[in-house]
Amino acid sequence: MEENNIQKPTTLDALRHYLASVIIYGIILLFLIFCPAYYETISNENFDYTGALLIYYVGYIFIAPIIFFGFKPQSLHKSRSITIFNYIARQFQKDMPLDVRLKDIEPKEDEKQALMTLFVQTFFGVYCVNMLCNNYLPNFGYNIDFLKVMFEQAVQYTATNGFFMGAVQYLIDTGDMWLKLIMTVSTIILTISYLSETSIFKNKIKSTDTTPLGVLSCIICYYPITLLTNKFIQVTEESLLPVQNDYLLAVLNLLVILVNLGSLIAILRLGTKAGNLTNRGIVTKFPYNIIRHPDYTMQILYIIVTTVPLYLMSDMGIAEKILVTFSTFAWVYIYYLRAITEERHLIKDPEYQEYAKKVKHRFIPKIF
Repeated sequence: MEENNIQKPTTLDALRHYLASVIIYGIILLFLIFCPAYYETISNENFDYTGALLIYYVGYIFIAPIIFFGFKPQSLHKSRSITIFNYIARQFQKDMPLDVRLKDIEPKEDEKQALMTLFVQTFFGVYCVNMLCNNYLPNFGYNIDFLKVMFEQAVQYTATNGFFMGAVQYLIDTGDMWLKLIMTVSTIILTISYLSETSIFKNKIKSTDTTPLGVLSCIICYYPITLLTNKFIQVTEESLLPVQNDYLLAVLNLLVILVNLGSLIAILRLGTKAGNLTNRGIVTKFPYNIIRHPDYTMQILYIIVTTVPLYLMSDMGIAEKILVTFSTFAWVYIYYLRAITEERHLIKDPEYQEYAKKVKHRFIPKIF
């Protein structure tokens, strides 16, 4: 009954939201085009990212009015674009006393939520698009064909050398390809999630985490922030595992595939609700009915699986092993911290409070 009593947005509401959105998105577009850290990732000789971004922006300019003025959705009453625009405009008001100006620099709670939502959509949305277009989609067809060819060869190899040897050889040859395929599917889901927010997908953002620790512990894992973190925390490349024994390499490849497949299952269950720093609604079905952070558990296992061979198989010196140990614990702690800060945000939701009472453990069923 309360929703029925809410007054329908007016044409003026739609116009204000539309103009504010066009201005804000235009500023973001200019930033993405001219910021060196981002332009390096969107410049590609095989794909005109600048043109694609401009087409996307122009498309918004012409298509958005159809939705805003034609349907006038109730969300116009809580327009984040207007909230952000009003906050920015307030900083440029003339004849404002210094004490008032300093006080107004600090955004109000609704302004913090609006600004952080825009940051999340831009930062992670662009990251996912770049990963897809630069790393995954260009080679997607090749990866599928490669897996098919390797499977046919493995069948032939099995006929002469036995099933076990055929499986070992197949895992050695296709480990990286399977990993890239899994990451492609995961990134597609995350891209859709970050770049959409609609009741159709049931992924309307309830709230965002605006705490400095929550934001820092999250973005520290992503480009371009990793340009800094990787200088201090060594990263292990899964394709450079120093393993010469075929059987052990096959086992490690299988573990890497299974761990990333577990992460994919967690992301698939979240669907369009997936995304960092946001509460888009609580998911309680498998695997979230077993532990509260299955994706982070898989990420931590992945770090361990790709680090252990460095100790067992490489010829690193003591100093290098100390550095790897520090890096491993640092990355594990970062993902642990992400889980803790994420829960600190989600626990404000009564629905999550009830969920946490039923699913008591974060990472390991019945243990931790």
